[in-house]
Amino acid sequence: MFNKREENEMKIFSNLQKIGKALMLPISILPAAGILLAFGDRLNLPLMTNAGGILFDNLPLLFAVGAAVGLAGESGIAALASIVAILIINSTAGIVAGVTPEMASQGGAYASVMGIPTLQSGIFSGLISGVLAATMYNKFFNIKLPDFLGFFSGKRFVPIITALFAFLIGLGFPFVWEPIQNTIGLLSKLANGENQALSTFIFGFTERALIPTGLHHIFYSPYWFNFGEYTTQSGNIINGDQAIWFKMFEEGIKSFSSESYKNAGKFLQGEYPLMLMALPAAGLAMYHEALPKNKKLVAGILLSAAFTCFLTGITEPIEFTFIFVAPVLYLFNAIFAGISYMMMYLLNVHIAKSFSAGFIDFLSFGILPSFSGYETNYIMVLVFGTVMAMCYYFGFRFLIRKFDLKTPGREVINDSENQNDNFTDKEIAAMAINYLGGNENITSIDYCITRLRVEVKDTSLVDEAGFKKLGSSGTIKVGKYGVQVIFGAKAQFIAGDIKNLLKN
Repeated sequence: MFNKREENEMKIFSNLQKIGKALMLPISILPAAGILLAFGDRLNLPLMTNAGGILFDNLPLLFAVGAAVGLAGESGIAALASIVAILIINSTAGIVAGVTPEMASQGGAYASVMGIPTLQSGIFSGLISGVLAATMYNKFFNIKLPDFLGFFSGKRFVPIITALFAFLIGLGFPFVWEPIQNTIGLLSKLANGENQALSTFIFGFTERALIPTGLHHIFYSPYWFNFGEYTTQSGNIINGDQAIWFKMFEEGIKSFSSESYKNAGKFLQGEYPLMLMALPAAGLAMYHEALPKNKKLVAGILLSAAFTCFLTGITEPIEFTFIFVAPVLYLFNAIFAGISYMMMYLLNVHIAKSFSAGFIDFLSFGILPSFSGYETNYIMVLVFGTVMAMCYYFGFRFLIRKFDLKTPGREVINDSENQNDNFTDKEIAAMAINYLGGNENITSIDYCITRLRVEVKDTSLVDEAGFKKLGSSGTIKVGKYGVQVIFGAKAQFIAGDIKNLLKN
């Protein structure tokens, strides 16, 4: 049994995970913007470059719509309500705070959001708008009003009630936002202060350590979209390491440094040695340490995971082969991730990532920009990545033997437990319902990029061994009711099939 305090902590943790999941939809749009910028520059097509830049210039709107859709079951009504919310919150807050167009053009504490002079809140006003719209949708989408107001019943009521609450939030936003803005400013100074080598190490270590919880999306978002300040050539203020890198790229700042912001990309590039070389080397080490009779079986699993990591930067298929069975390798991985971020900074590398840090992003934002004179210094990724690969290969083999770690292939494997390649997504979905405790045990089903995110009535009914038979890389029980199942990129299709089966 859980006491009241434990239940509250679990509820907070679960809600944070939902917000983290909601962040993934708008962030997943950024590769399109990044590719348009990269290839627009390489092909000397300003129109394409501007098309990518406009997405980064309107991040608050993307986060508003993305968060609303992510939290409201992909509802178009929630998306519309989020646009209503971001317009009303920013316009009301701007008027209450007395922000003029001239003040907004000077940057600092003020900004122009979708042409509205208002407070500089970065993506937070968008996130607040999206969460508000989703909350109103989930609560009121099926409301029934008296007959004389029947036209406004149901989903039509959602934008109306969202607008009213957005107005109230806008009235109080200037008073609440000031201390938050001051705190963000303080954290930004710490992150971008004199000892950036230490701050990049802490960032890399913490971000990688949070991977199993799914909270890493919340952790890195302020670094990407809020911390740091760059003054554009037109005098506008851009916040966040990722947004700044792409704005410098758009404006032709070859060194990725200016008087107002130094070393753009320092909170983005540290994963390249990890994804391109280190984790694939860890996969090779685990293959070599597998029992001889199991090597053929685990070869396919590890090869697929390593290639996915290398090409796309999605690491969960390979990381979840060792995170839960070998905590010492989990700690090893987090420490070396911190070292990688620190070394990329010290080696003067300047490479962004749109979403991941796989070869696609490395080509787009490391190699191609260098041909136009941008100082990405991508060669050092390959040099240090080779060192990282050796550390991971020999380090993993040593630790696996030293502590007899049960990484893939080092335990008895029944062939009957590994026939997941014979199952379609729909068949996996049908079996997954059973492994989640049956229809009656499931209260909600969703997904992020690689995980099913499920709320159940009783987590003790969840069959982790069953999911392993389906090819899952791991199962995480989050608090009293939450379950995450790692299926890789096909998680979204399995989730969709599960939803359809539950409806029927």
